[in-house]
Amino acid sequence: MTRSLEARMRQAGMGHLIRQARQAKGWTQDELGRRIGYTKTRVSRAETGAQPIRDVAVLSQLADVLGVPPSMFGLADQSPTLASNLDIRTSEGPVDRRAFLSAASAFGVSAAFTRPAAAAEPDPAVLLEKRISACLFSTTGASAAPMPVDELRARLDRARAGYDTCRYVWLADELPRLISAAEATMTEAPTTEAAALASASYQLTAHALAKLLVSGVQPMAADRAVARAQQAGDPLVLAQARRVLSTAARRIGDYEQAERVGIRAIEDLPLAQQACPATWRHAVELWCVAAYAAAVRGDRERSVECYREAASVAAHIDDHHQLQQARDYALAHQISSAFKLGDSATALDAARQVRLDALPTTERKGRYLVDLAMVWQQHGHDDHAYRALVLAEHHAPGEVHTRSSARRLISSLATSPRRGGMPELVGLARRAHVTL
Repeated sequence: MTRSLEARMRQAGMGHLIRQARQAKGWTQDELGRRIGYTKTRVSRAETGAQPIRDVAVLSQLADVLGVPPSMFGLADQSPTLASNLDIRTSEGPVDRRAFLSAASAFGVSAAFTRPAAAAEPDPAVLLEKRISACLFSTTGASAAPMPVDELRARLDRARAGYDTCRYVWLADELPRLISAAEATMTEAPTTEAAALASASYQLTAHALAKLLVSGVQPMAADRAVARAQQAGDPLVLAQARRVLSTAARRIGDYEQAERVGIRAIEDLPLAQQACPATWRHAVELWCVAAYAAAVRGDRERSVECYREAASVAAHIDDHHQLQQARDYALAHQISSAFKLGDSATALDAARQVRLDALPTTERKGRYLVDLAMVWQQHGHDDHAYRALVLAEHHAPGEVHTRSSARRLISSLATSPRRGGMPELVGLARRAHVTL
């Protein structure tokens, strides 16, 4: 057998593995492509072996989104299995002291997850705020060229894939370009489709800005998302835009406005018109946003009431995938809400229902682990908080290096009496641009 034939066979074999893993997820080639920033055609060529994927970063991302071992694609897999590490208990008995991440301790946290020294990367938080601010405060789209909506949609999908994989340094450049292209396209051809894509671009920008310390930039992006959504004339797009506006209002302390915007978004959804599962899911998410806003202002009763409304709405979802998405979203919010209410036991109870390996994106994994780390610290277990934070960096370094709450937690752990058992804390702080 010639070497070239052997190579073709290996390429076809890897493509077959990709196809099998994709089909096991129930995804189309287009769906997989959106998750890794590829077109449907590119995925098809990879699966047939006509154009194999050789980029190690893409292969690693592929393994992550498909939920398969990296070794399946010829990559080293040095991380321990984590599913058994997430059996979180809230009792104060002997099991509790051995609970979450005890298995990771057996591997040796610093040995298993120590990141190699690397050249210091720019601070993603600084870059995001600086470059997005410059874009939003300028005449948006003035220096960009319009593009066909299909091309604009593909660019938006790539940016979403970048967000899902926590590539925030890259997004600091890409999001202003995306917004400018969307606005130039709207100026050239102000169609409802272009307006929906422009709104989605601002929504994604607002989500990225939510990782940073509170500023006036996120509300600006959210407000523009709503304005473009109204031009799009699609109630689902408008609901999504109002959700980010509600979040922005809550982050600047305007809790009444946050709830008002969220409830109005629910009222405007066509729920009485034989709504599709996605519409019901958006309603669940909006009730969760309202519940979290209530928790932030310390209103436990209202928060619980909103979660009950979310559960009531979820009962209408008859699609398993949409129901699972709604459930996961609600669980994540319940963890955060209980944390804000100072109820770490309830937060841990919600967290133990989450399977890390079932979370669909790198960003979701990182966000969950950072939230869990904060809950463990609130619960009085700095050692568990540290281990969760190290795991978060292992799975989603961009999330830990960018998110303001992760940085605050690192600073707080530096004063812990248990700091002697946190060998990676100094290196973690350096990579997250935290001065200890």
